[in-house]
Amino acid sequence: MKIGIYLEGSPKMGGGFFQSLKASLLLLDIKKFESNFELIITNKNTKTYLKKKNIKNKLFQISKLSNYLSQLFEIDYFRDLLNKIKINHPFYKFISKNKYDLIIFLGPSQMSKFCKEVAFISNIWDLDHKKNSQFPEHNSNNFYEQKEKLFKEIITRAFKIIVPHESNKKDLINFYKVDDTKIITQNFIPMLPTIYNENKLDKEFYDNLFINFKLPSNKKIIFYPAQFWAHKNHKYIIDAAEILKNENNTKFLFVFCGGNKGNFKYIKDLITKKKLDDIIKILTFVSDDELISLYLNSNGVVMPTYCGPTNLPIYESFYFKKIIFYTKDLIPNDLINDHLINIDITSPKDFCSQLEIYADISKIEKIVENNYKYYELICDENIFKKNYENILSEFAYLLNRWK
Repeated sequence: MKIGIYLEGSPKMGGGFFQSLKASLLLLDIKKFESNFELIITNKNTKTYLKKKNIKNKLFQISKLSNYLSQLFEIDYFRDLLNKIKINHPFYKFISKNKYDLIIFLGPSQMSKFCKEVAFISNIWDLDHKKNSQFPEHNSNNFYEQKEKLFKEIITRAFKIIVPHESNKKDLINFYKVDDTKIITQNFIPMLPTIYNENKLDKEFYDNLFINFKLPSNKKIIFYPAQFWAHKNHKYIIDAAEILKNENNTKFLFVFCGGNKGNFKYIKDLITKKKLDDIIKILTFVSDDELISLYLNSNGVVMPTYCGPTNLPIYESFYFKKIIFYTKDLIPNDLINDHLINIDITSPKDFCSQLEIYADISKIEKIVENNYKYYELICDENIFKKNYENILSEFAYLLNRWK
């Protein structure tokens, strides 16, 4: 049985890519199937990144032709015409040539549409395009319609669908009436702790990286590691910072880091307009080691996102023993008690009030210790590998019926 692990994108994409990379590495470490796997990548930058880590891979370059044909296959008339004259998508040719029996998509991918004669497993991280369709990243350029088509294809044809939380499973069943036996819940395993442990660098190294940011040492630093999408709600922190400034509260510094996904200029201009440059700093995109330095040296993390419930900074914060202020309405039941500091994202003043927790050091210490123990429980790599091993064993049994 030959299994392709499809790793889409590049390191520049941020959290989503590294989440998929971590999943890839864990899959490659499943002893029962380690000789069956082949890692498929789509970007030359990823190839360079993996070469440094001595990870073997096979490149499927997503060319302009691939993108063009993908668009044509979206239109019924052209799809029928292309099928009639037997023009296949490059990914179909790629998987046929390499004789894969199964493809594992680590996120929802348009390429799953071209697995005509090959079974596949797909991860679906969230259904935010349905739950938060008002945001521009979910409703512009036919994004909503394309995602709906993709999800319906995945739900119809996937051997199994992997979701990160029980709430995601409920959403799939609610919106798409999926048979619950087809859905497997498997929590995210963040990549950053792995990078930190493998680097084996001393604290001085990370302290020096942090010093290079030239952030003031007399303030409590709360940072937000998130791409600049509208739904990430950086505006909420700006509004809270404005309240603190008007109250002459100079204890805190908020630090943003992440790539531009369309909302960067709006946020940057707003900070300047409101004269909040002394309270909010933007670092844009940072390296893995720089991100680790922020976790190690900050006083906490804030995430007022509209989309969730599972976001990587939750688990990264748990691992690095930092409290995290998180959207109240997104907190899943298993994280309600003593794990997250919930914030009402309709009220920036509520966030300001929640910051008073820094007056109670013993409470913070208790929270972060509980969080670390919880992290070890829910981010168990052996459980991840066992879950996938069970899925692959089930497929191998079925495959043996004809091959």
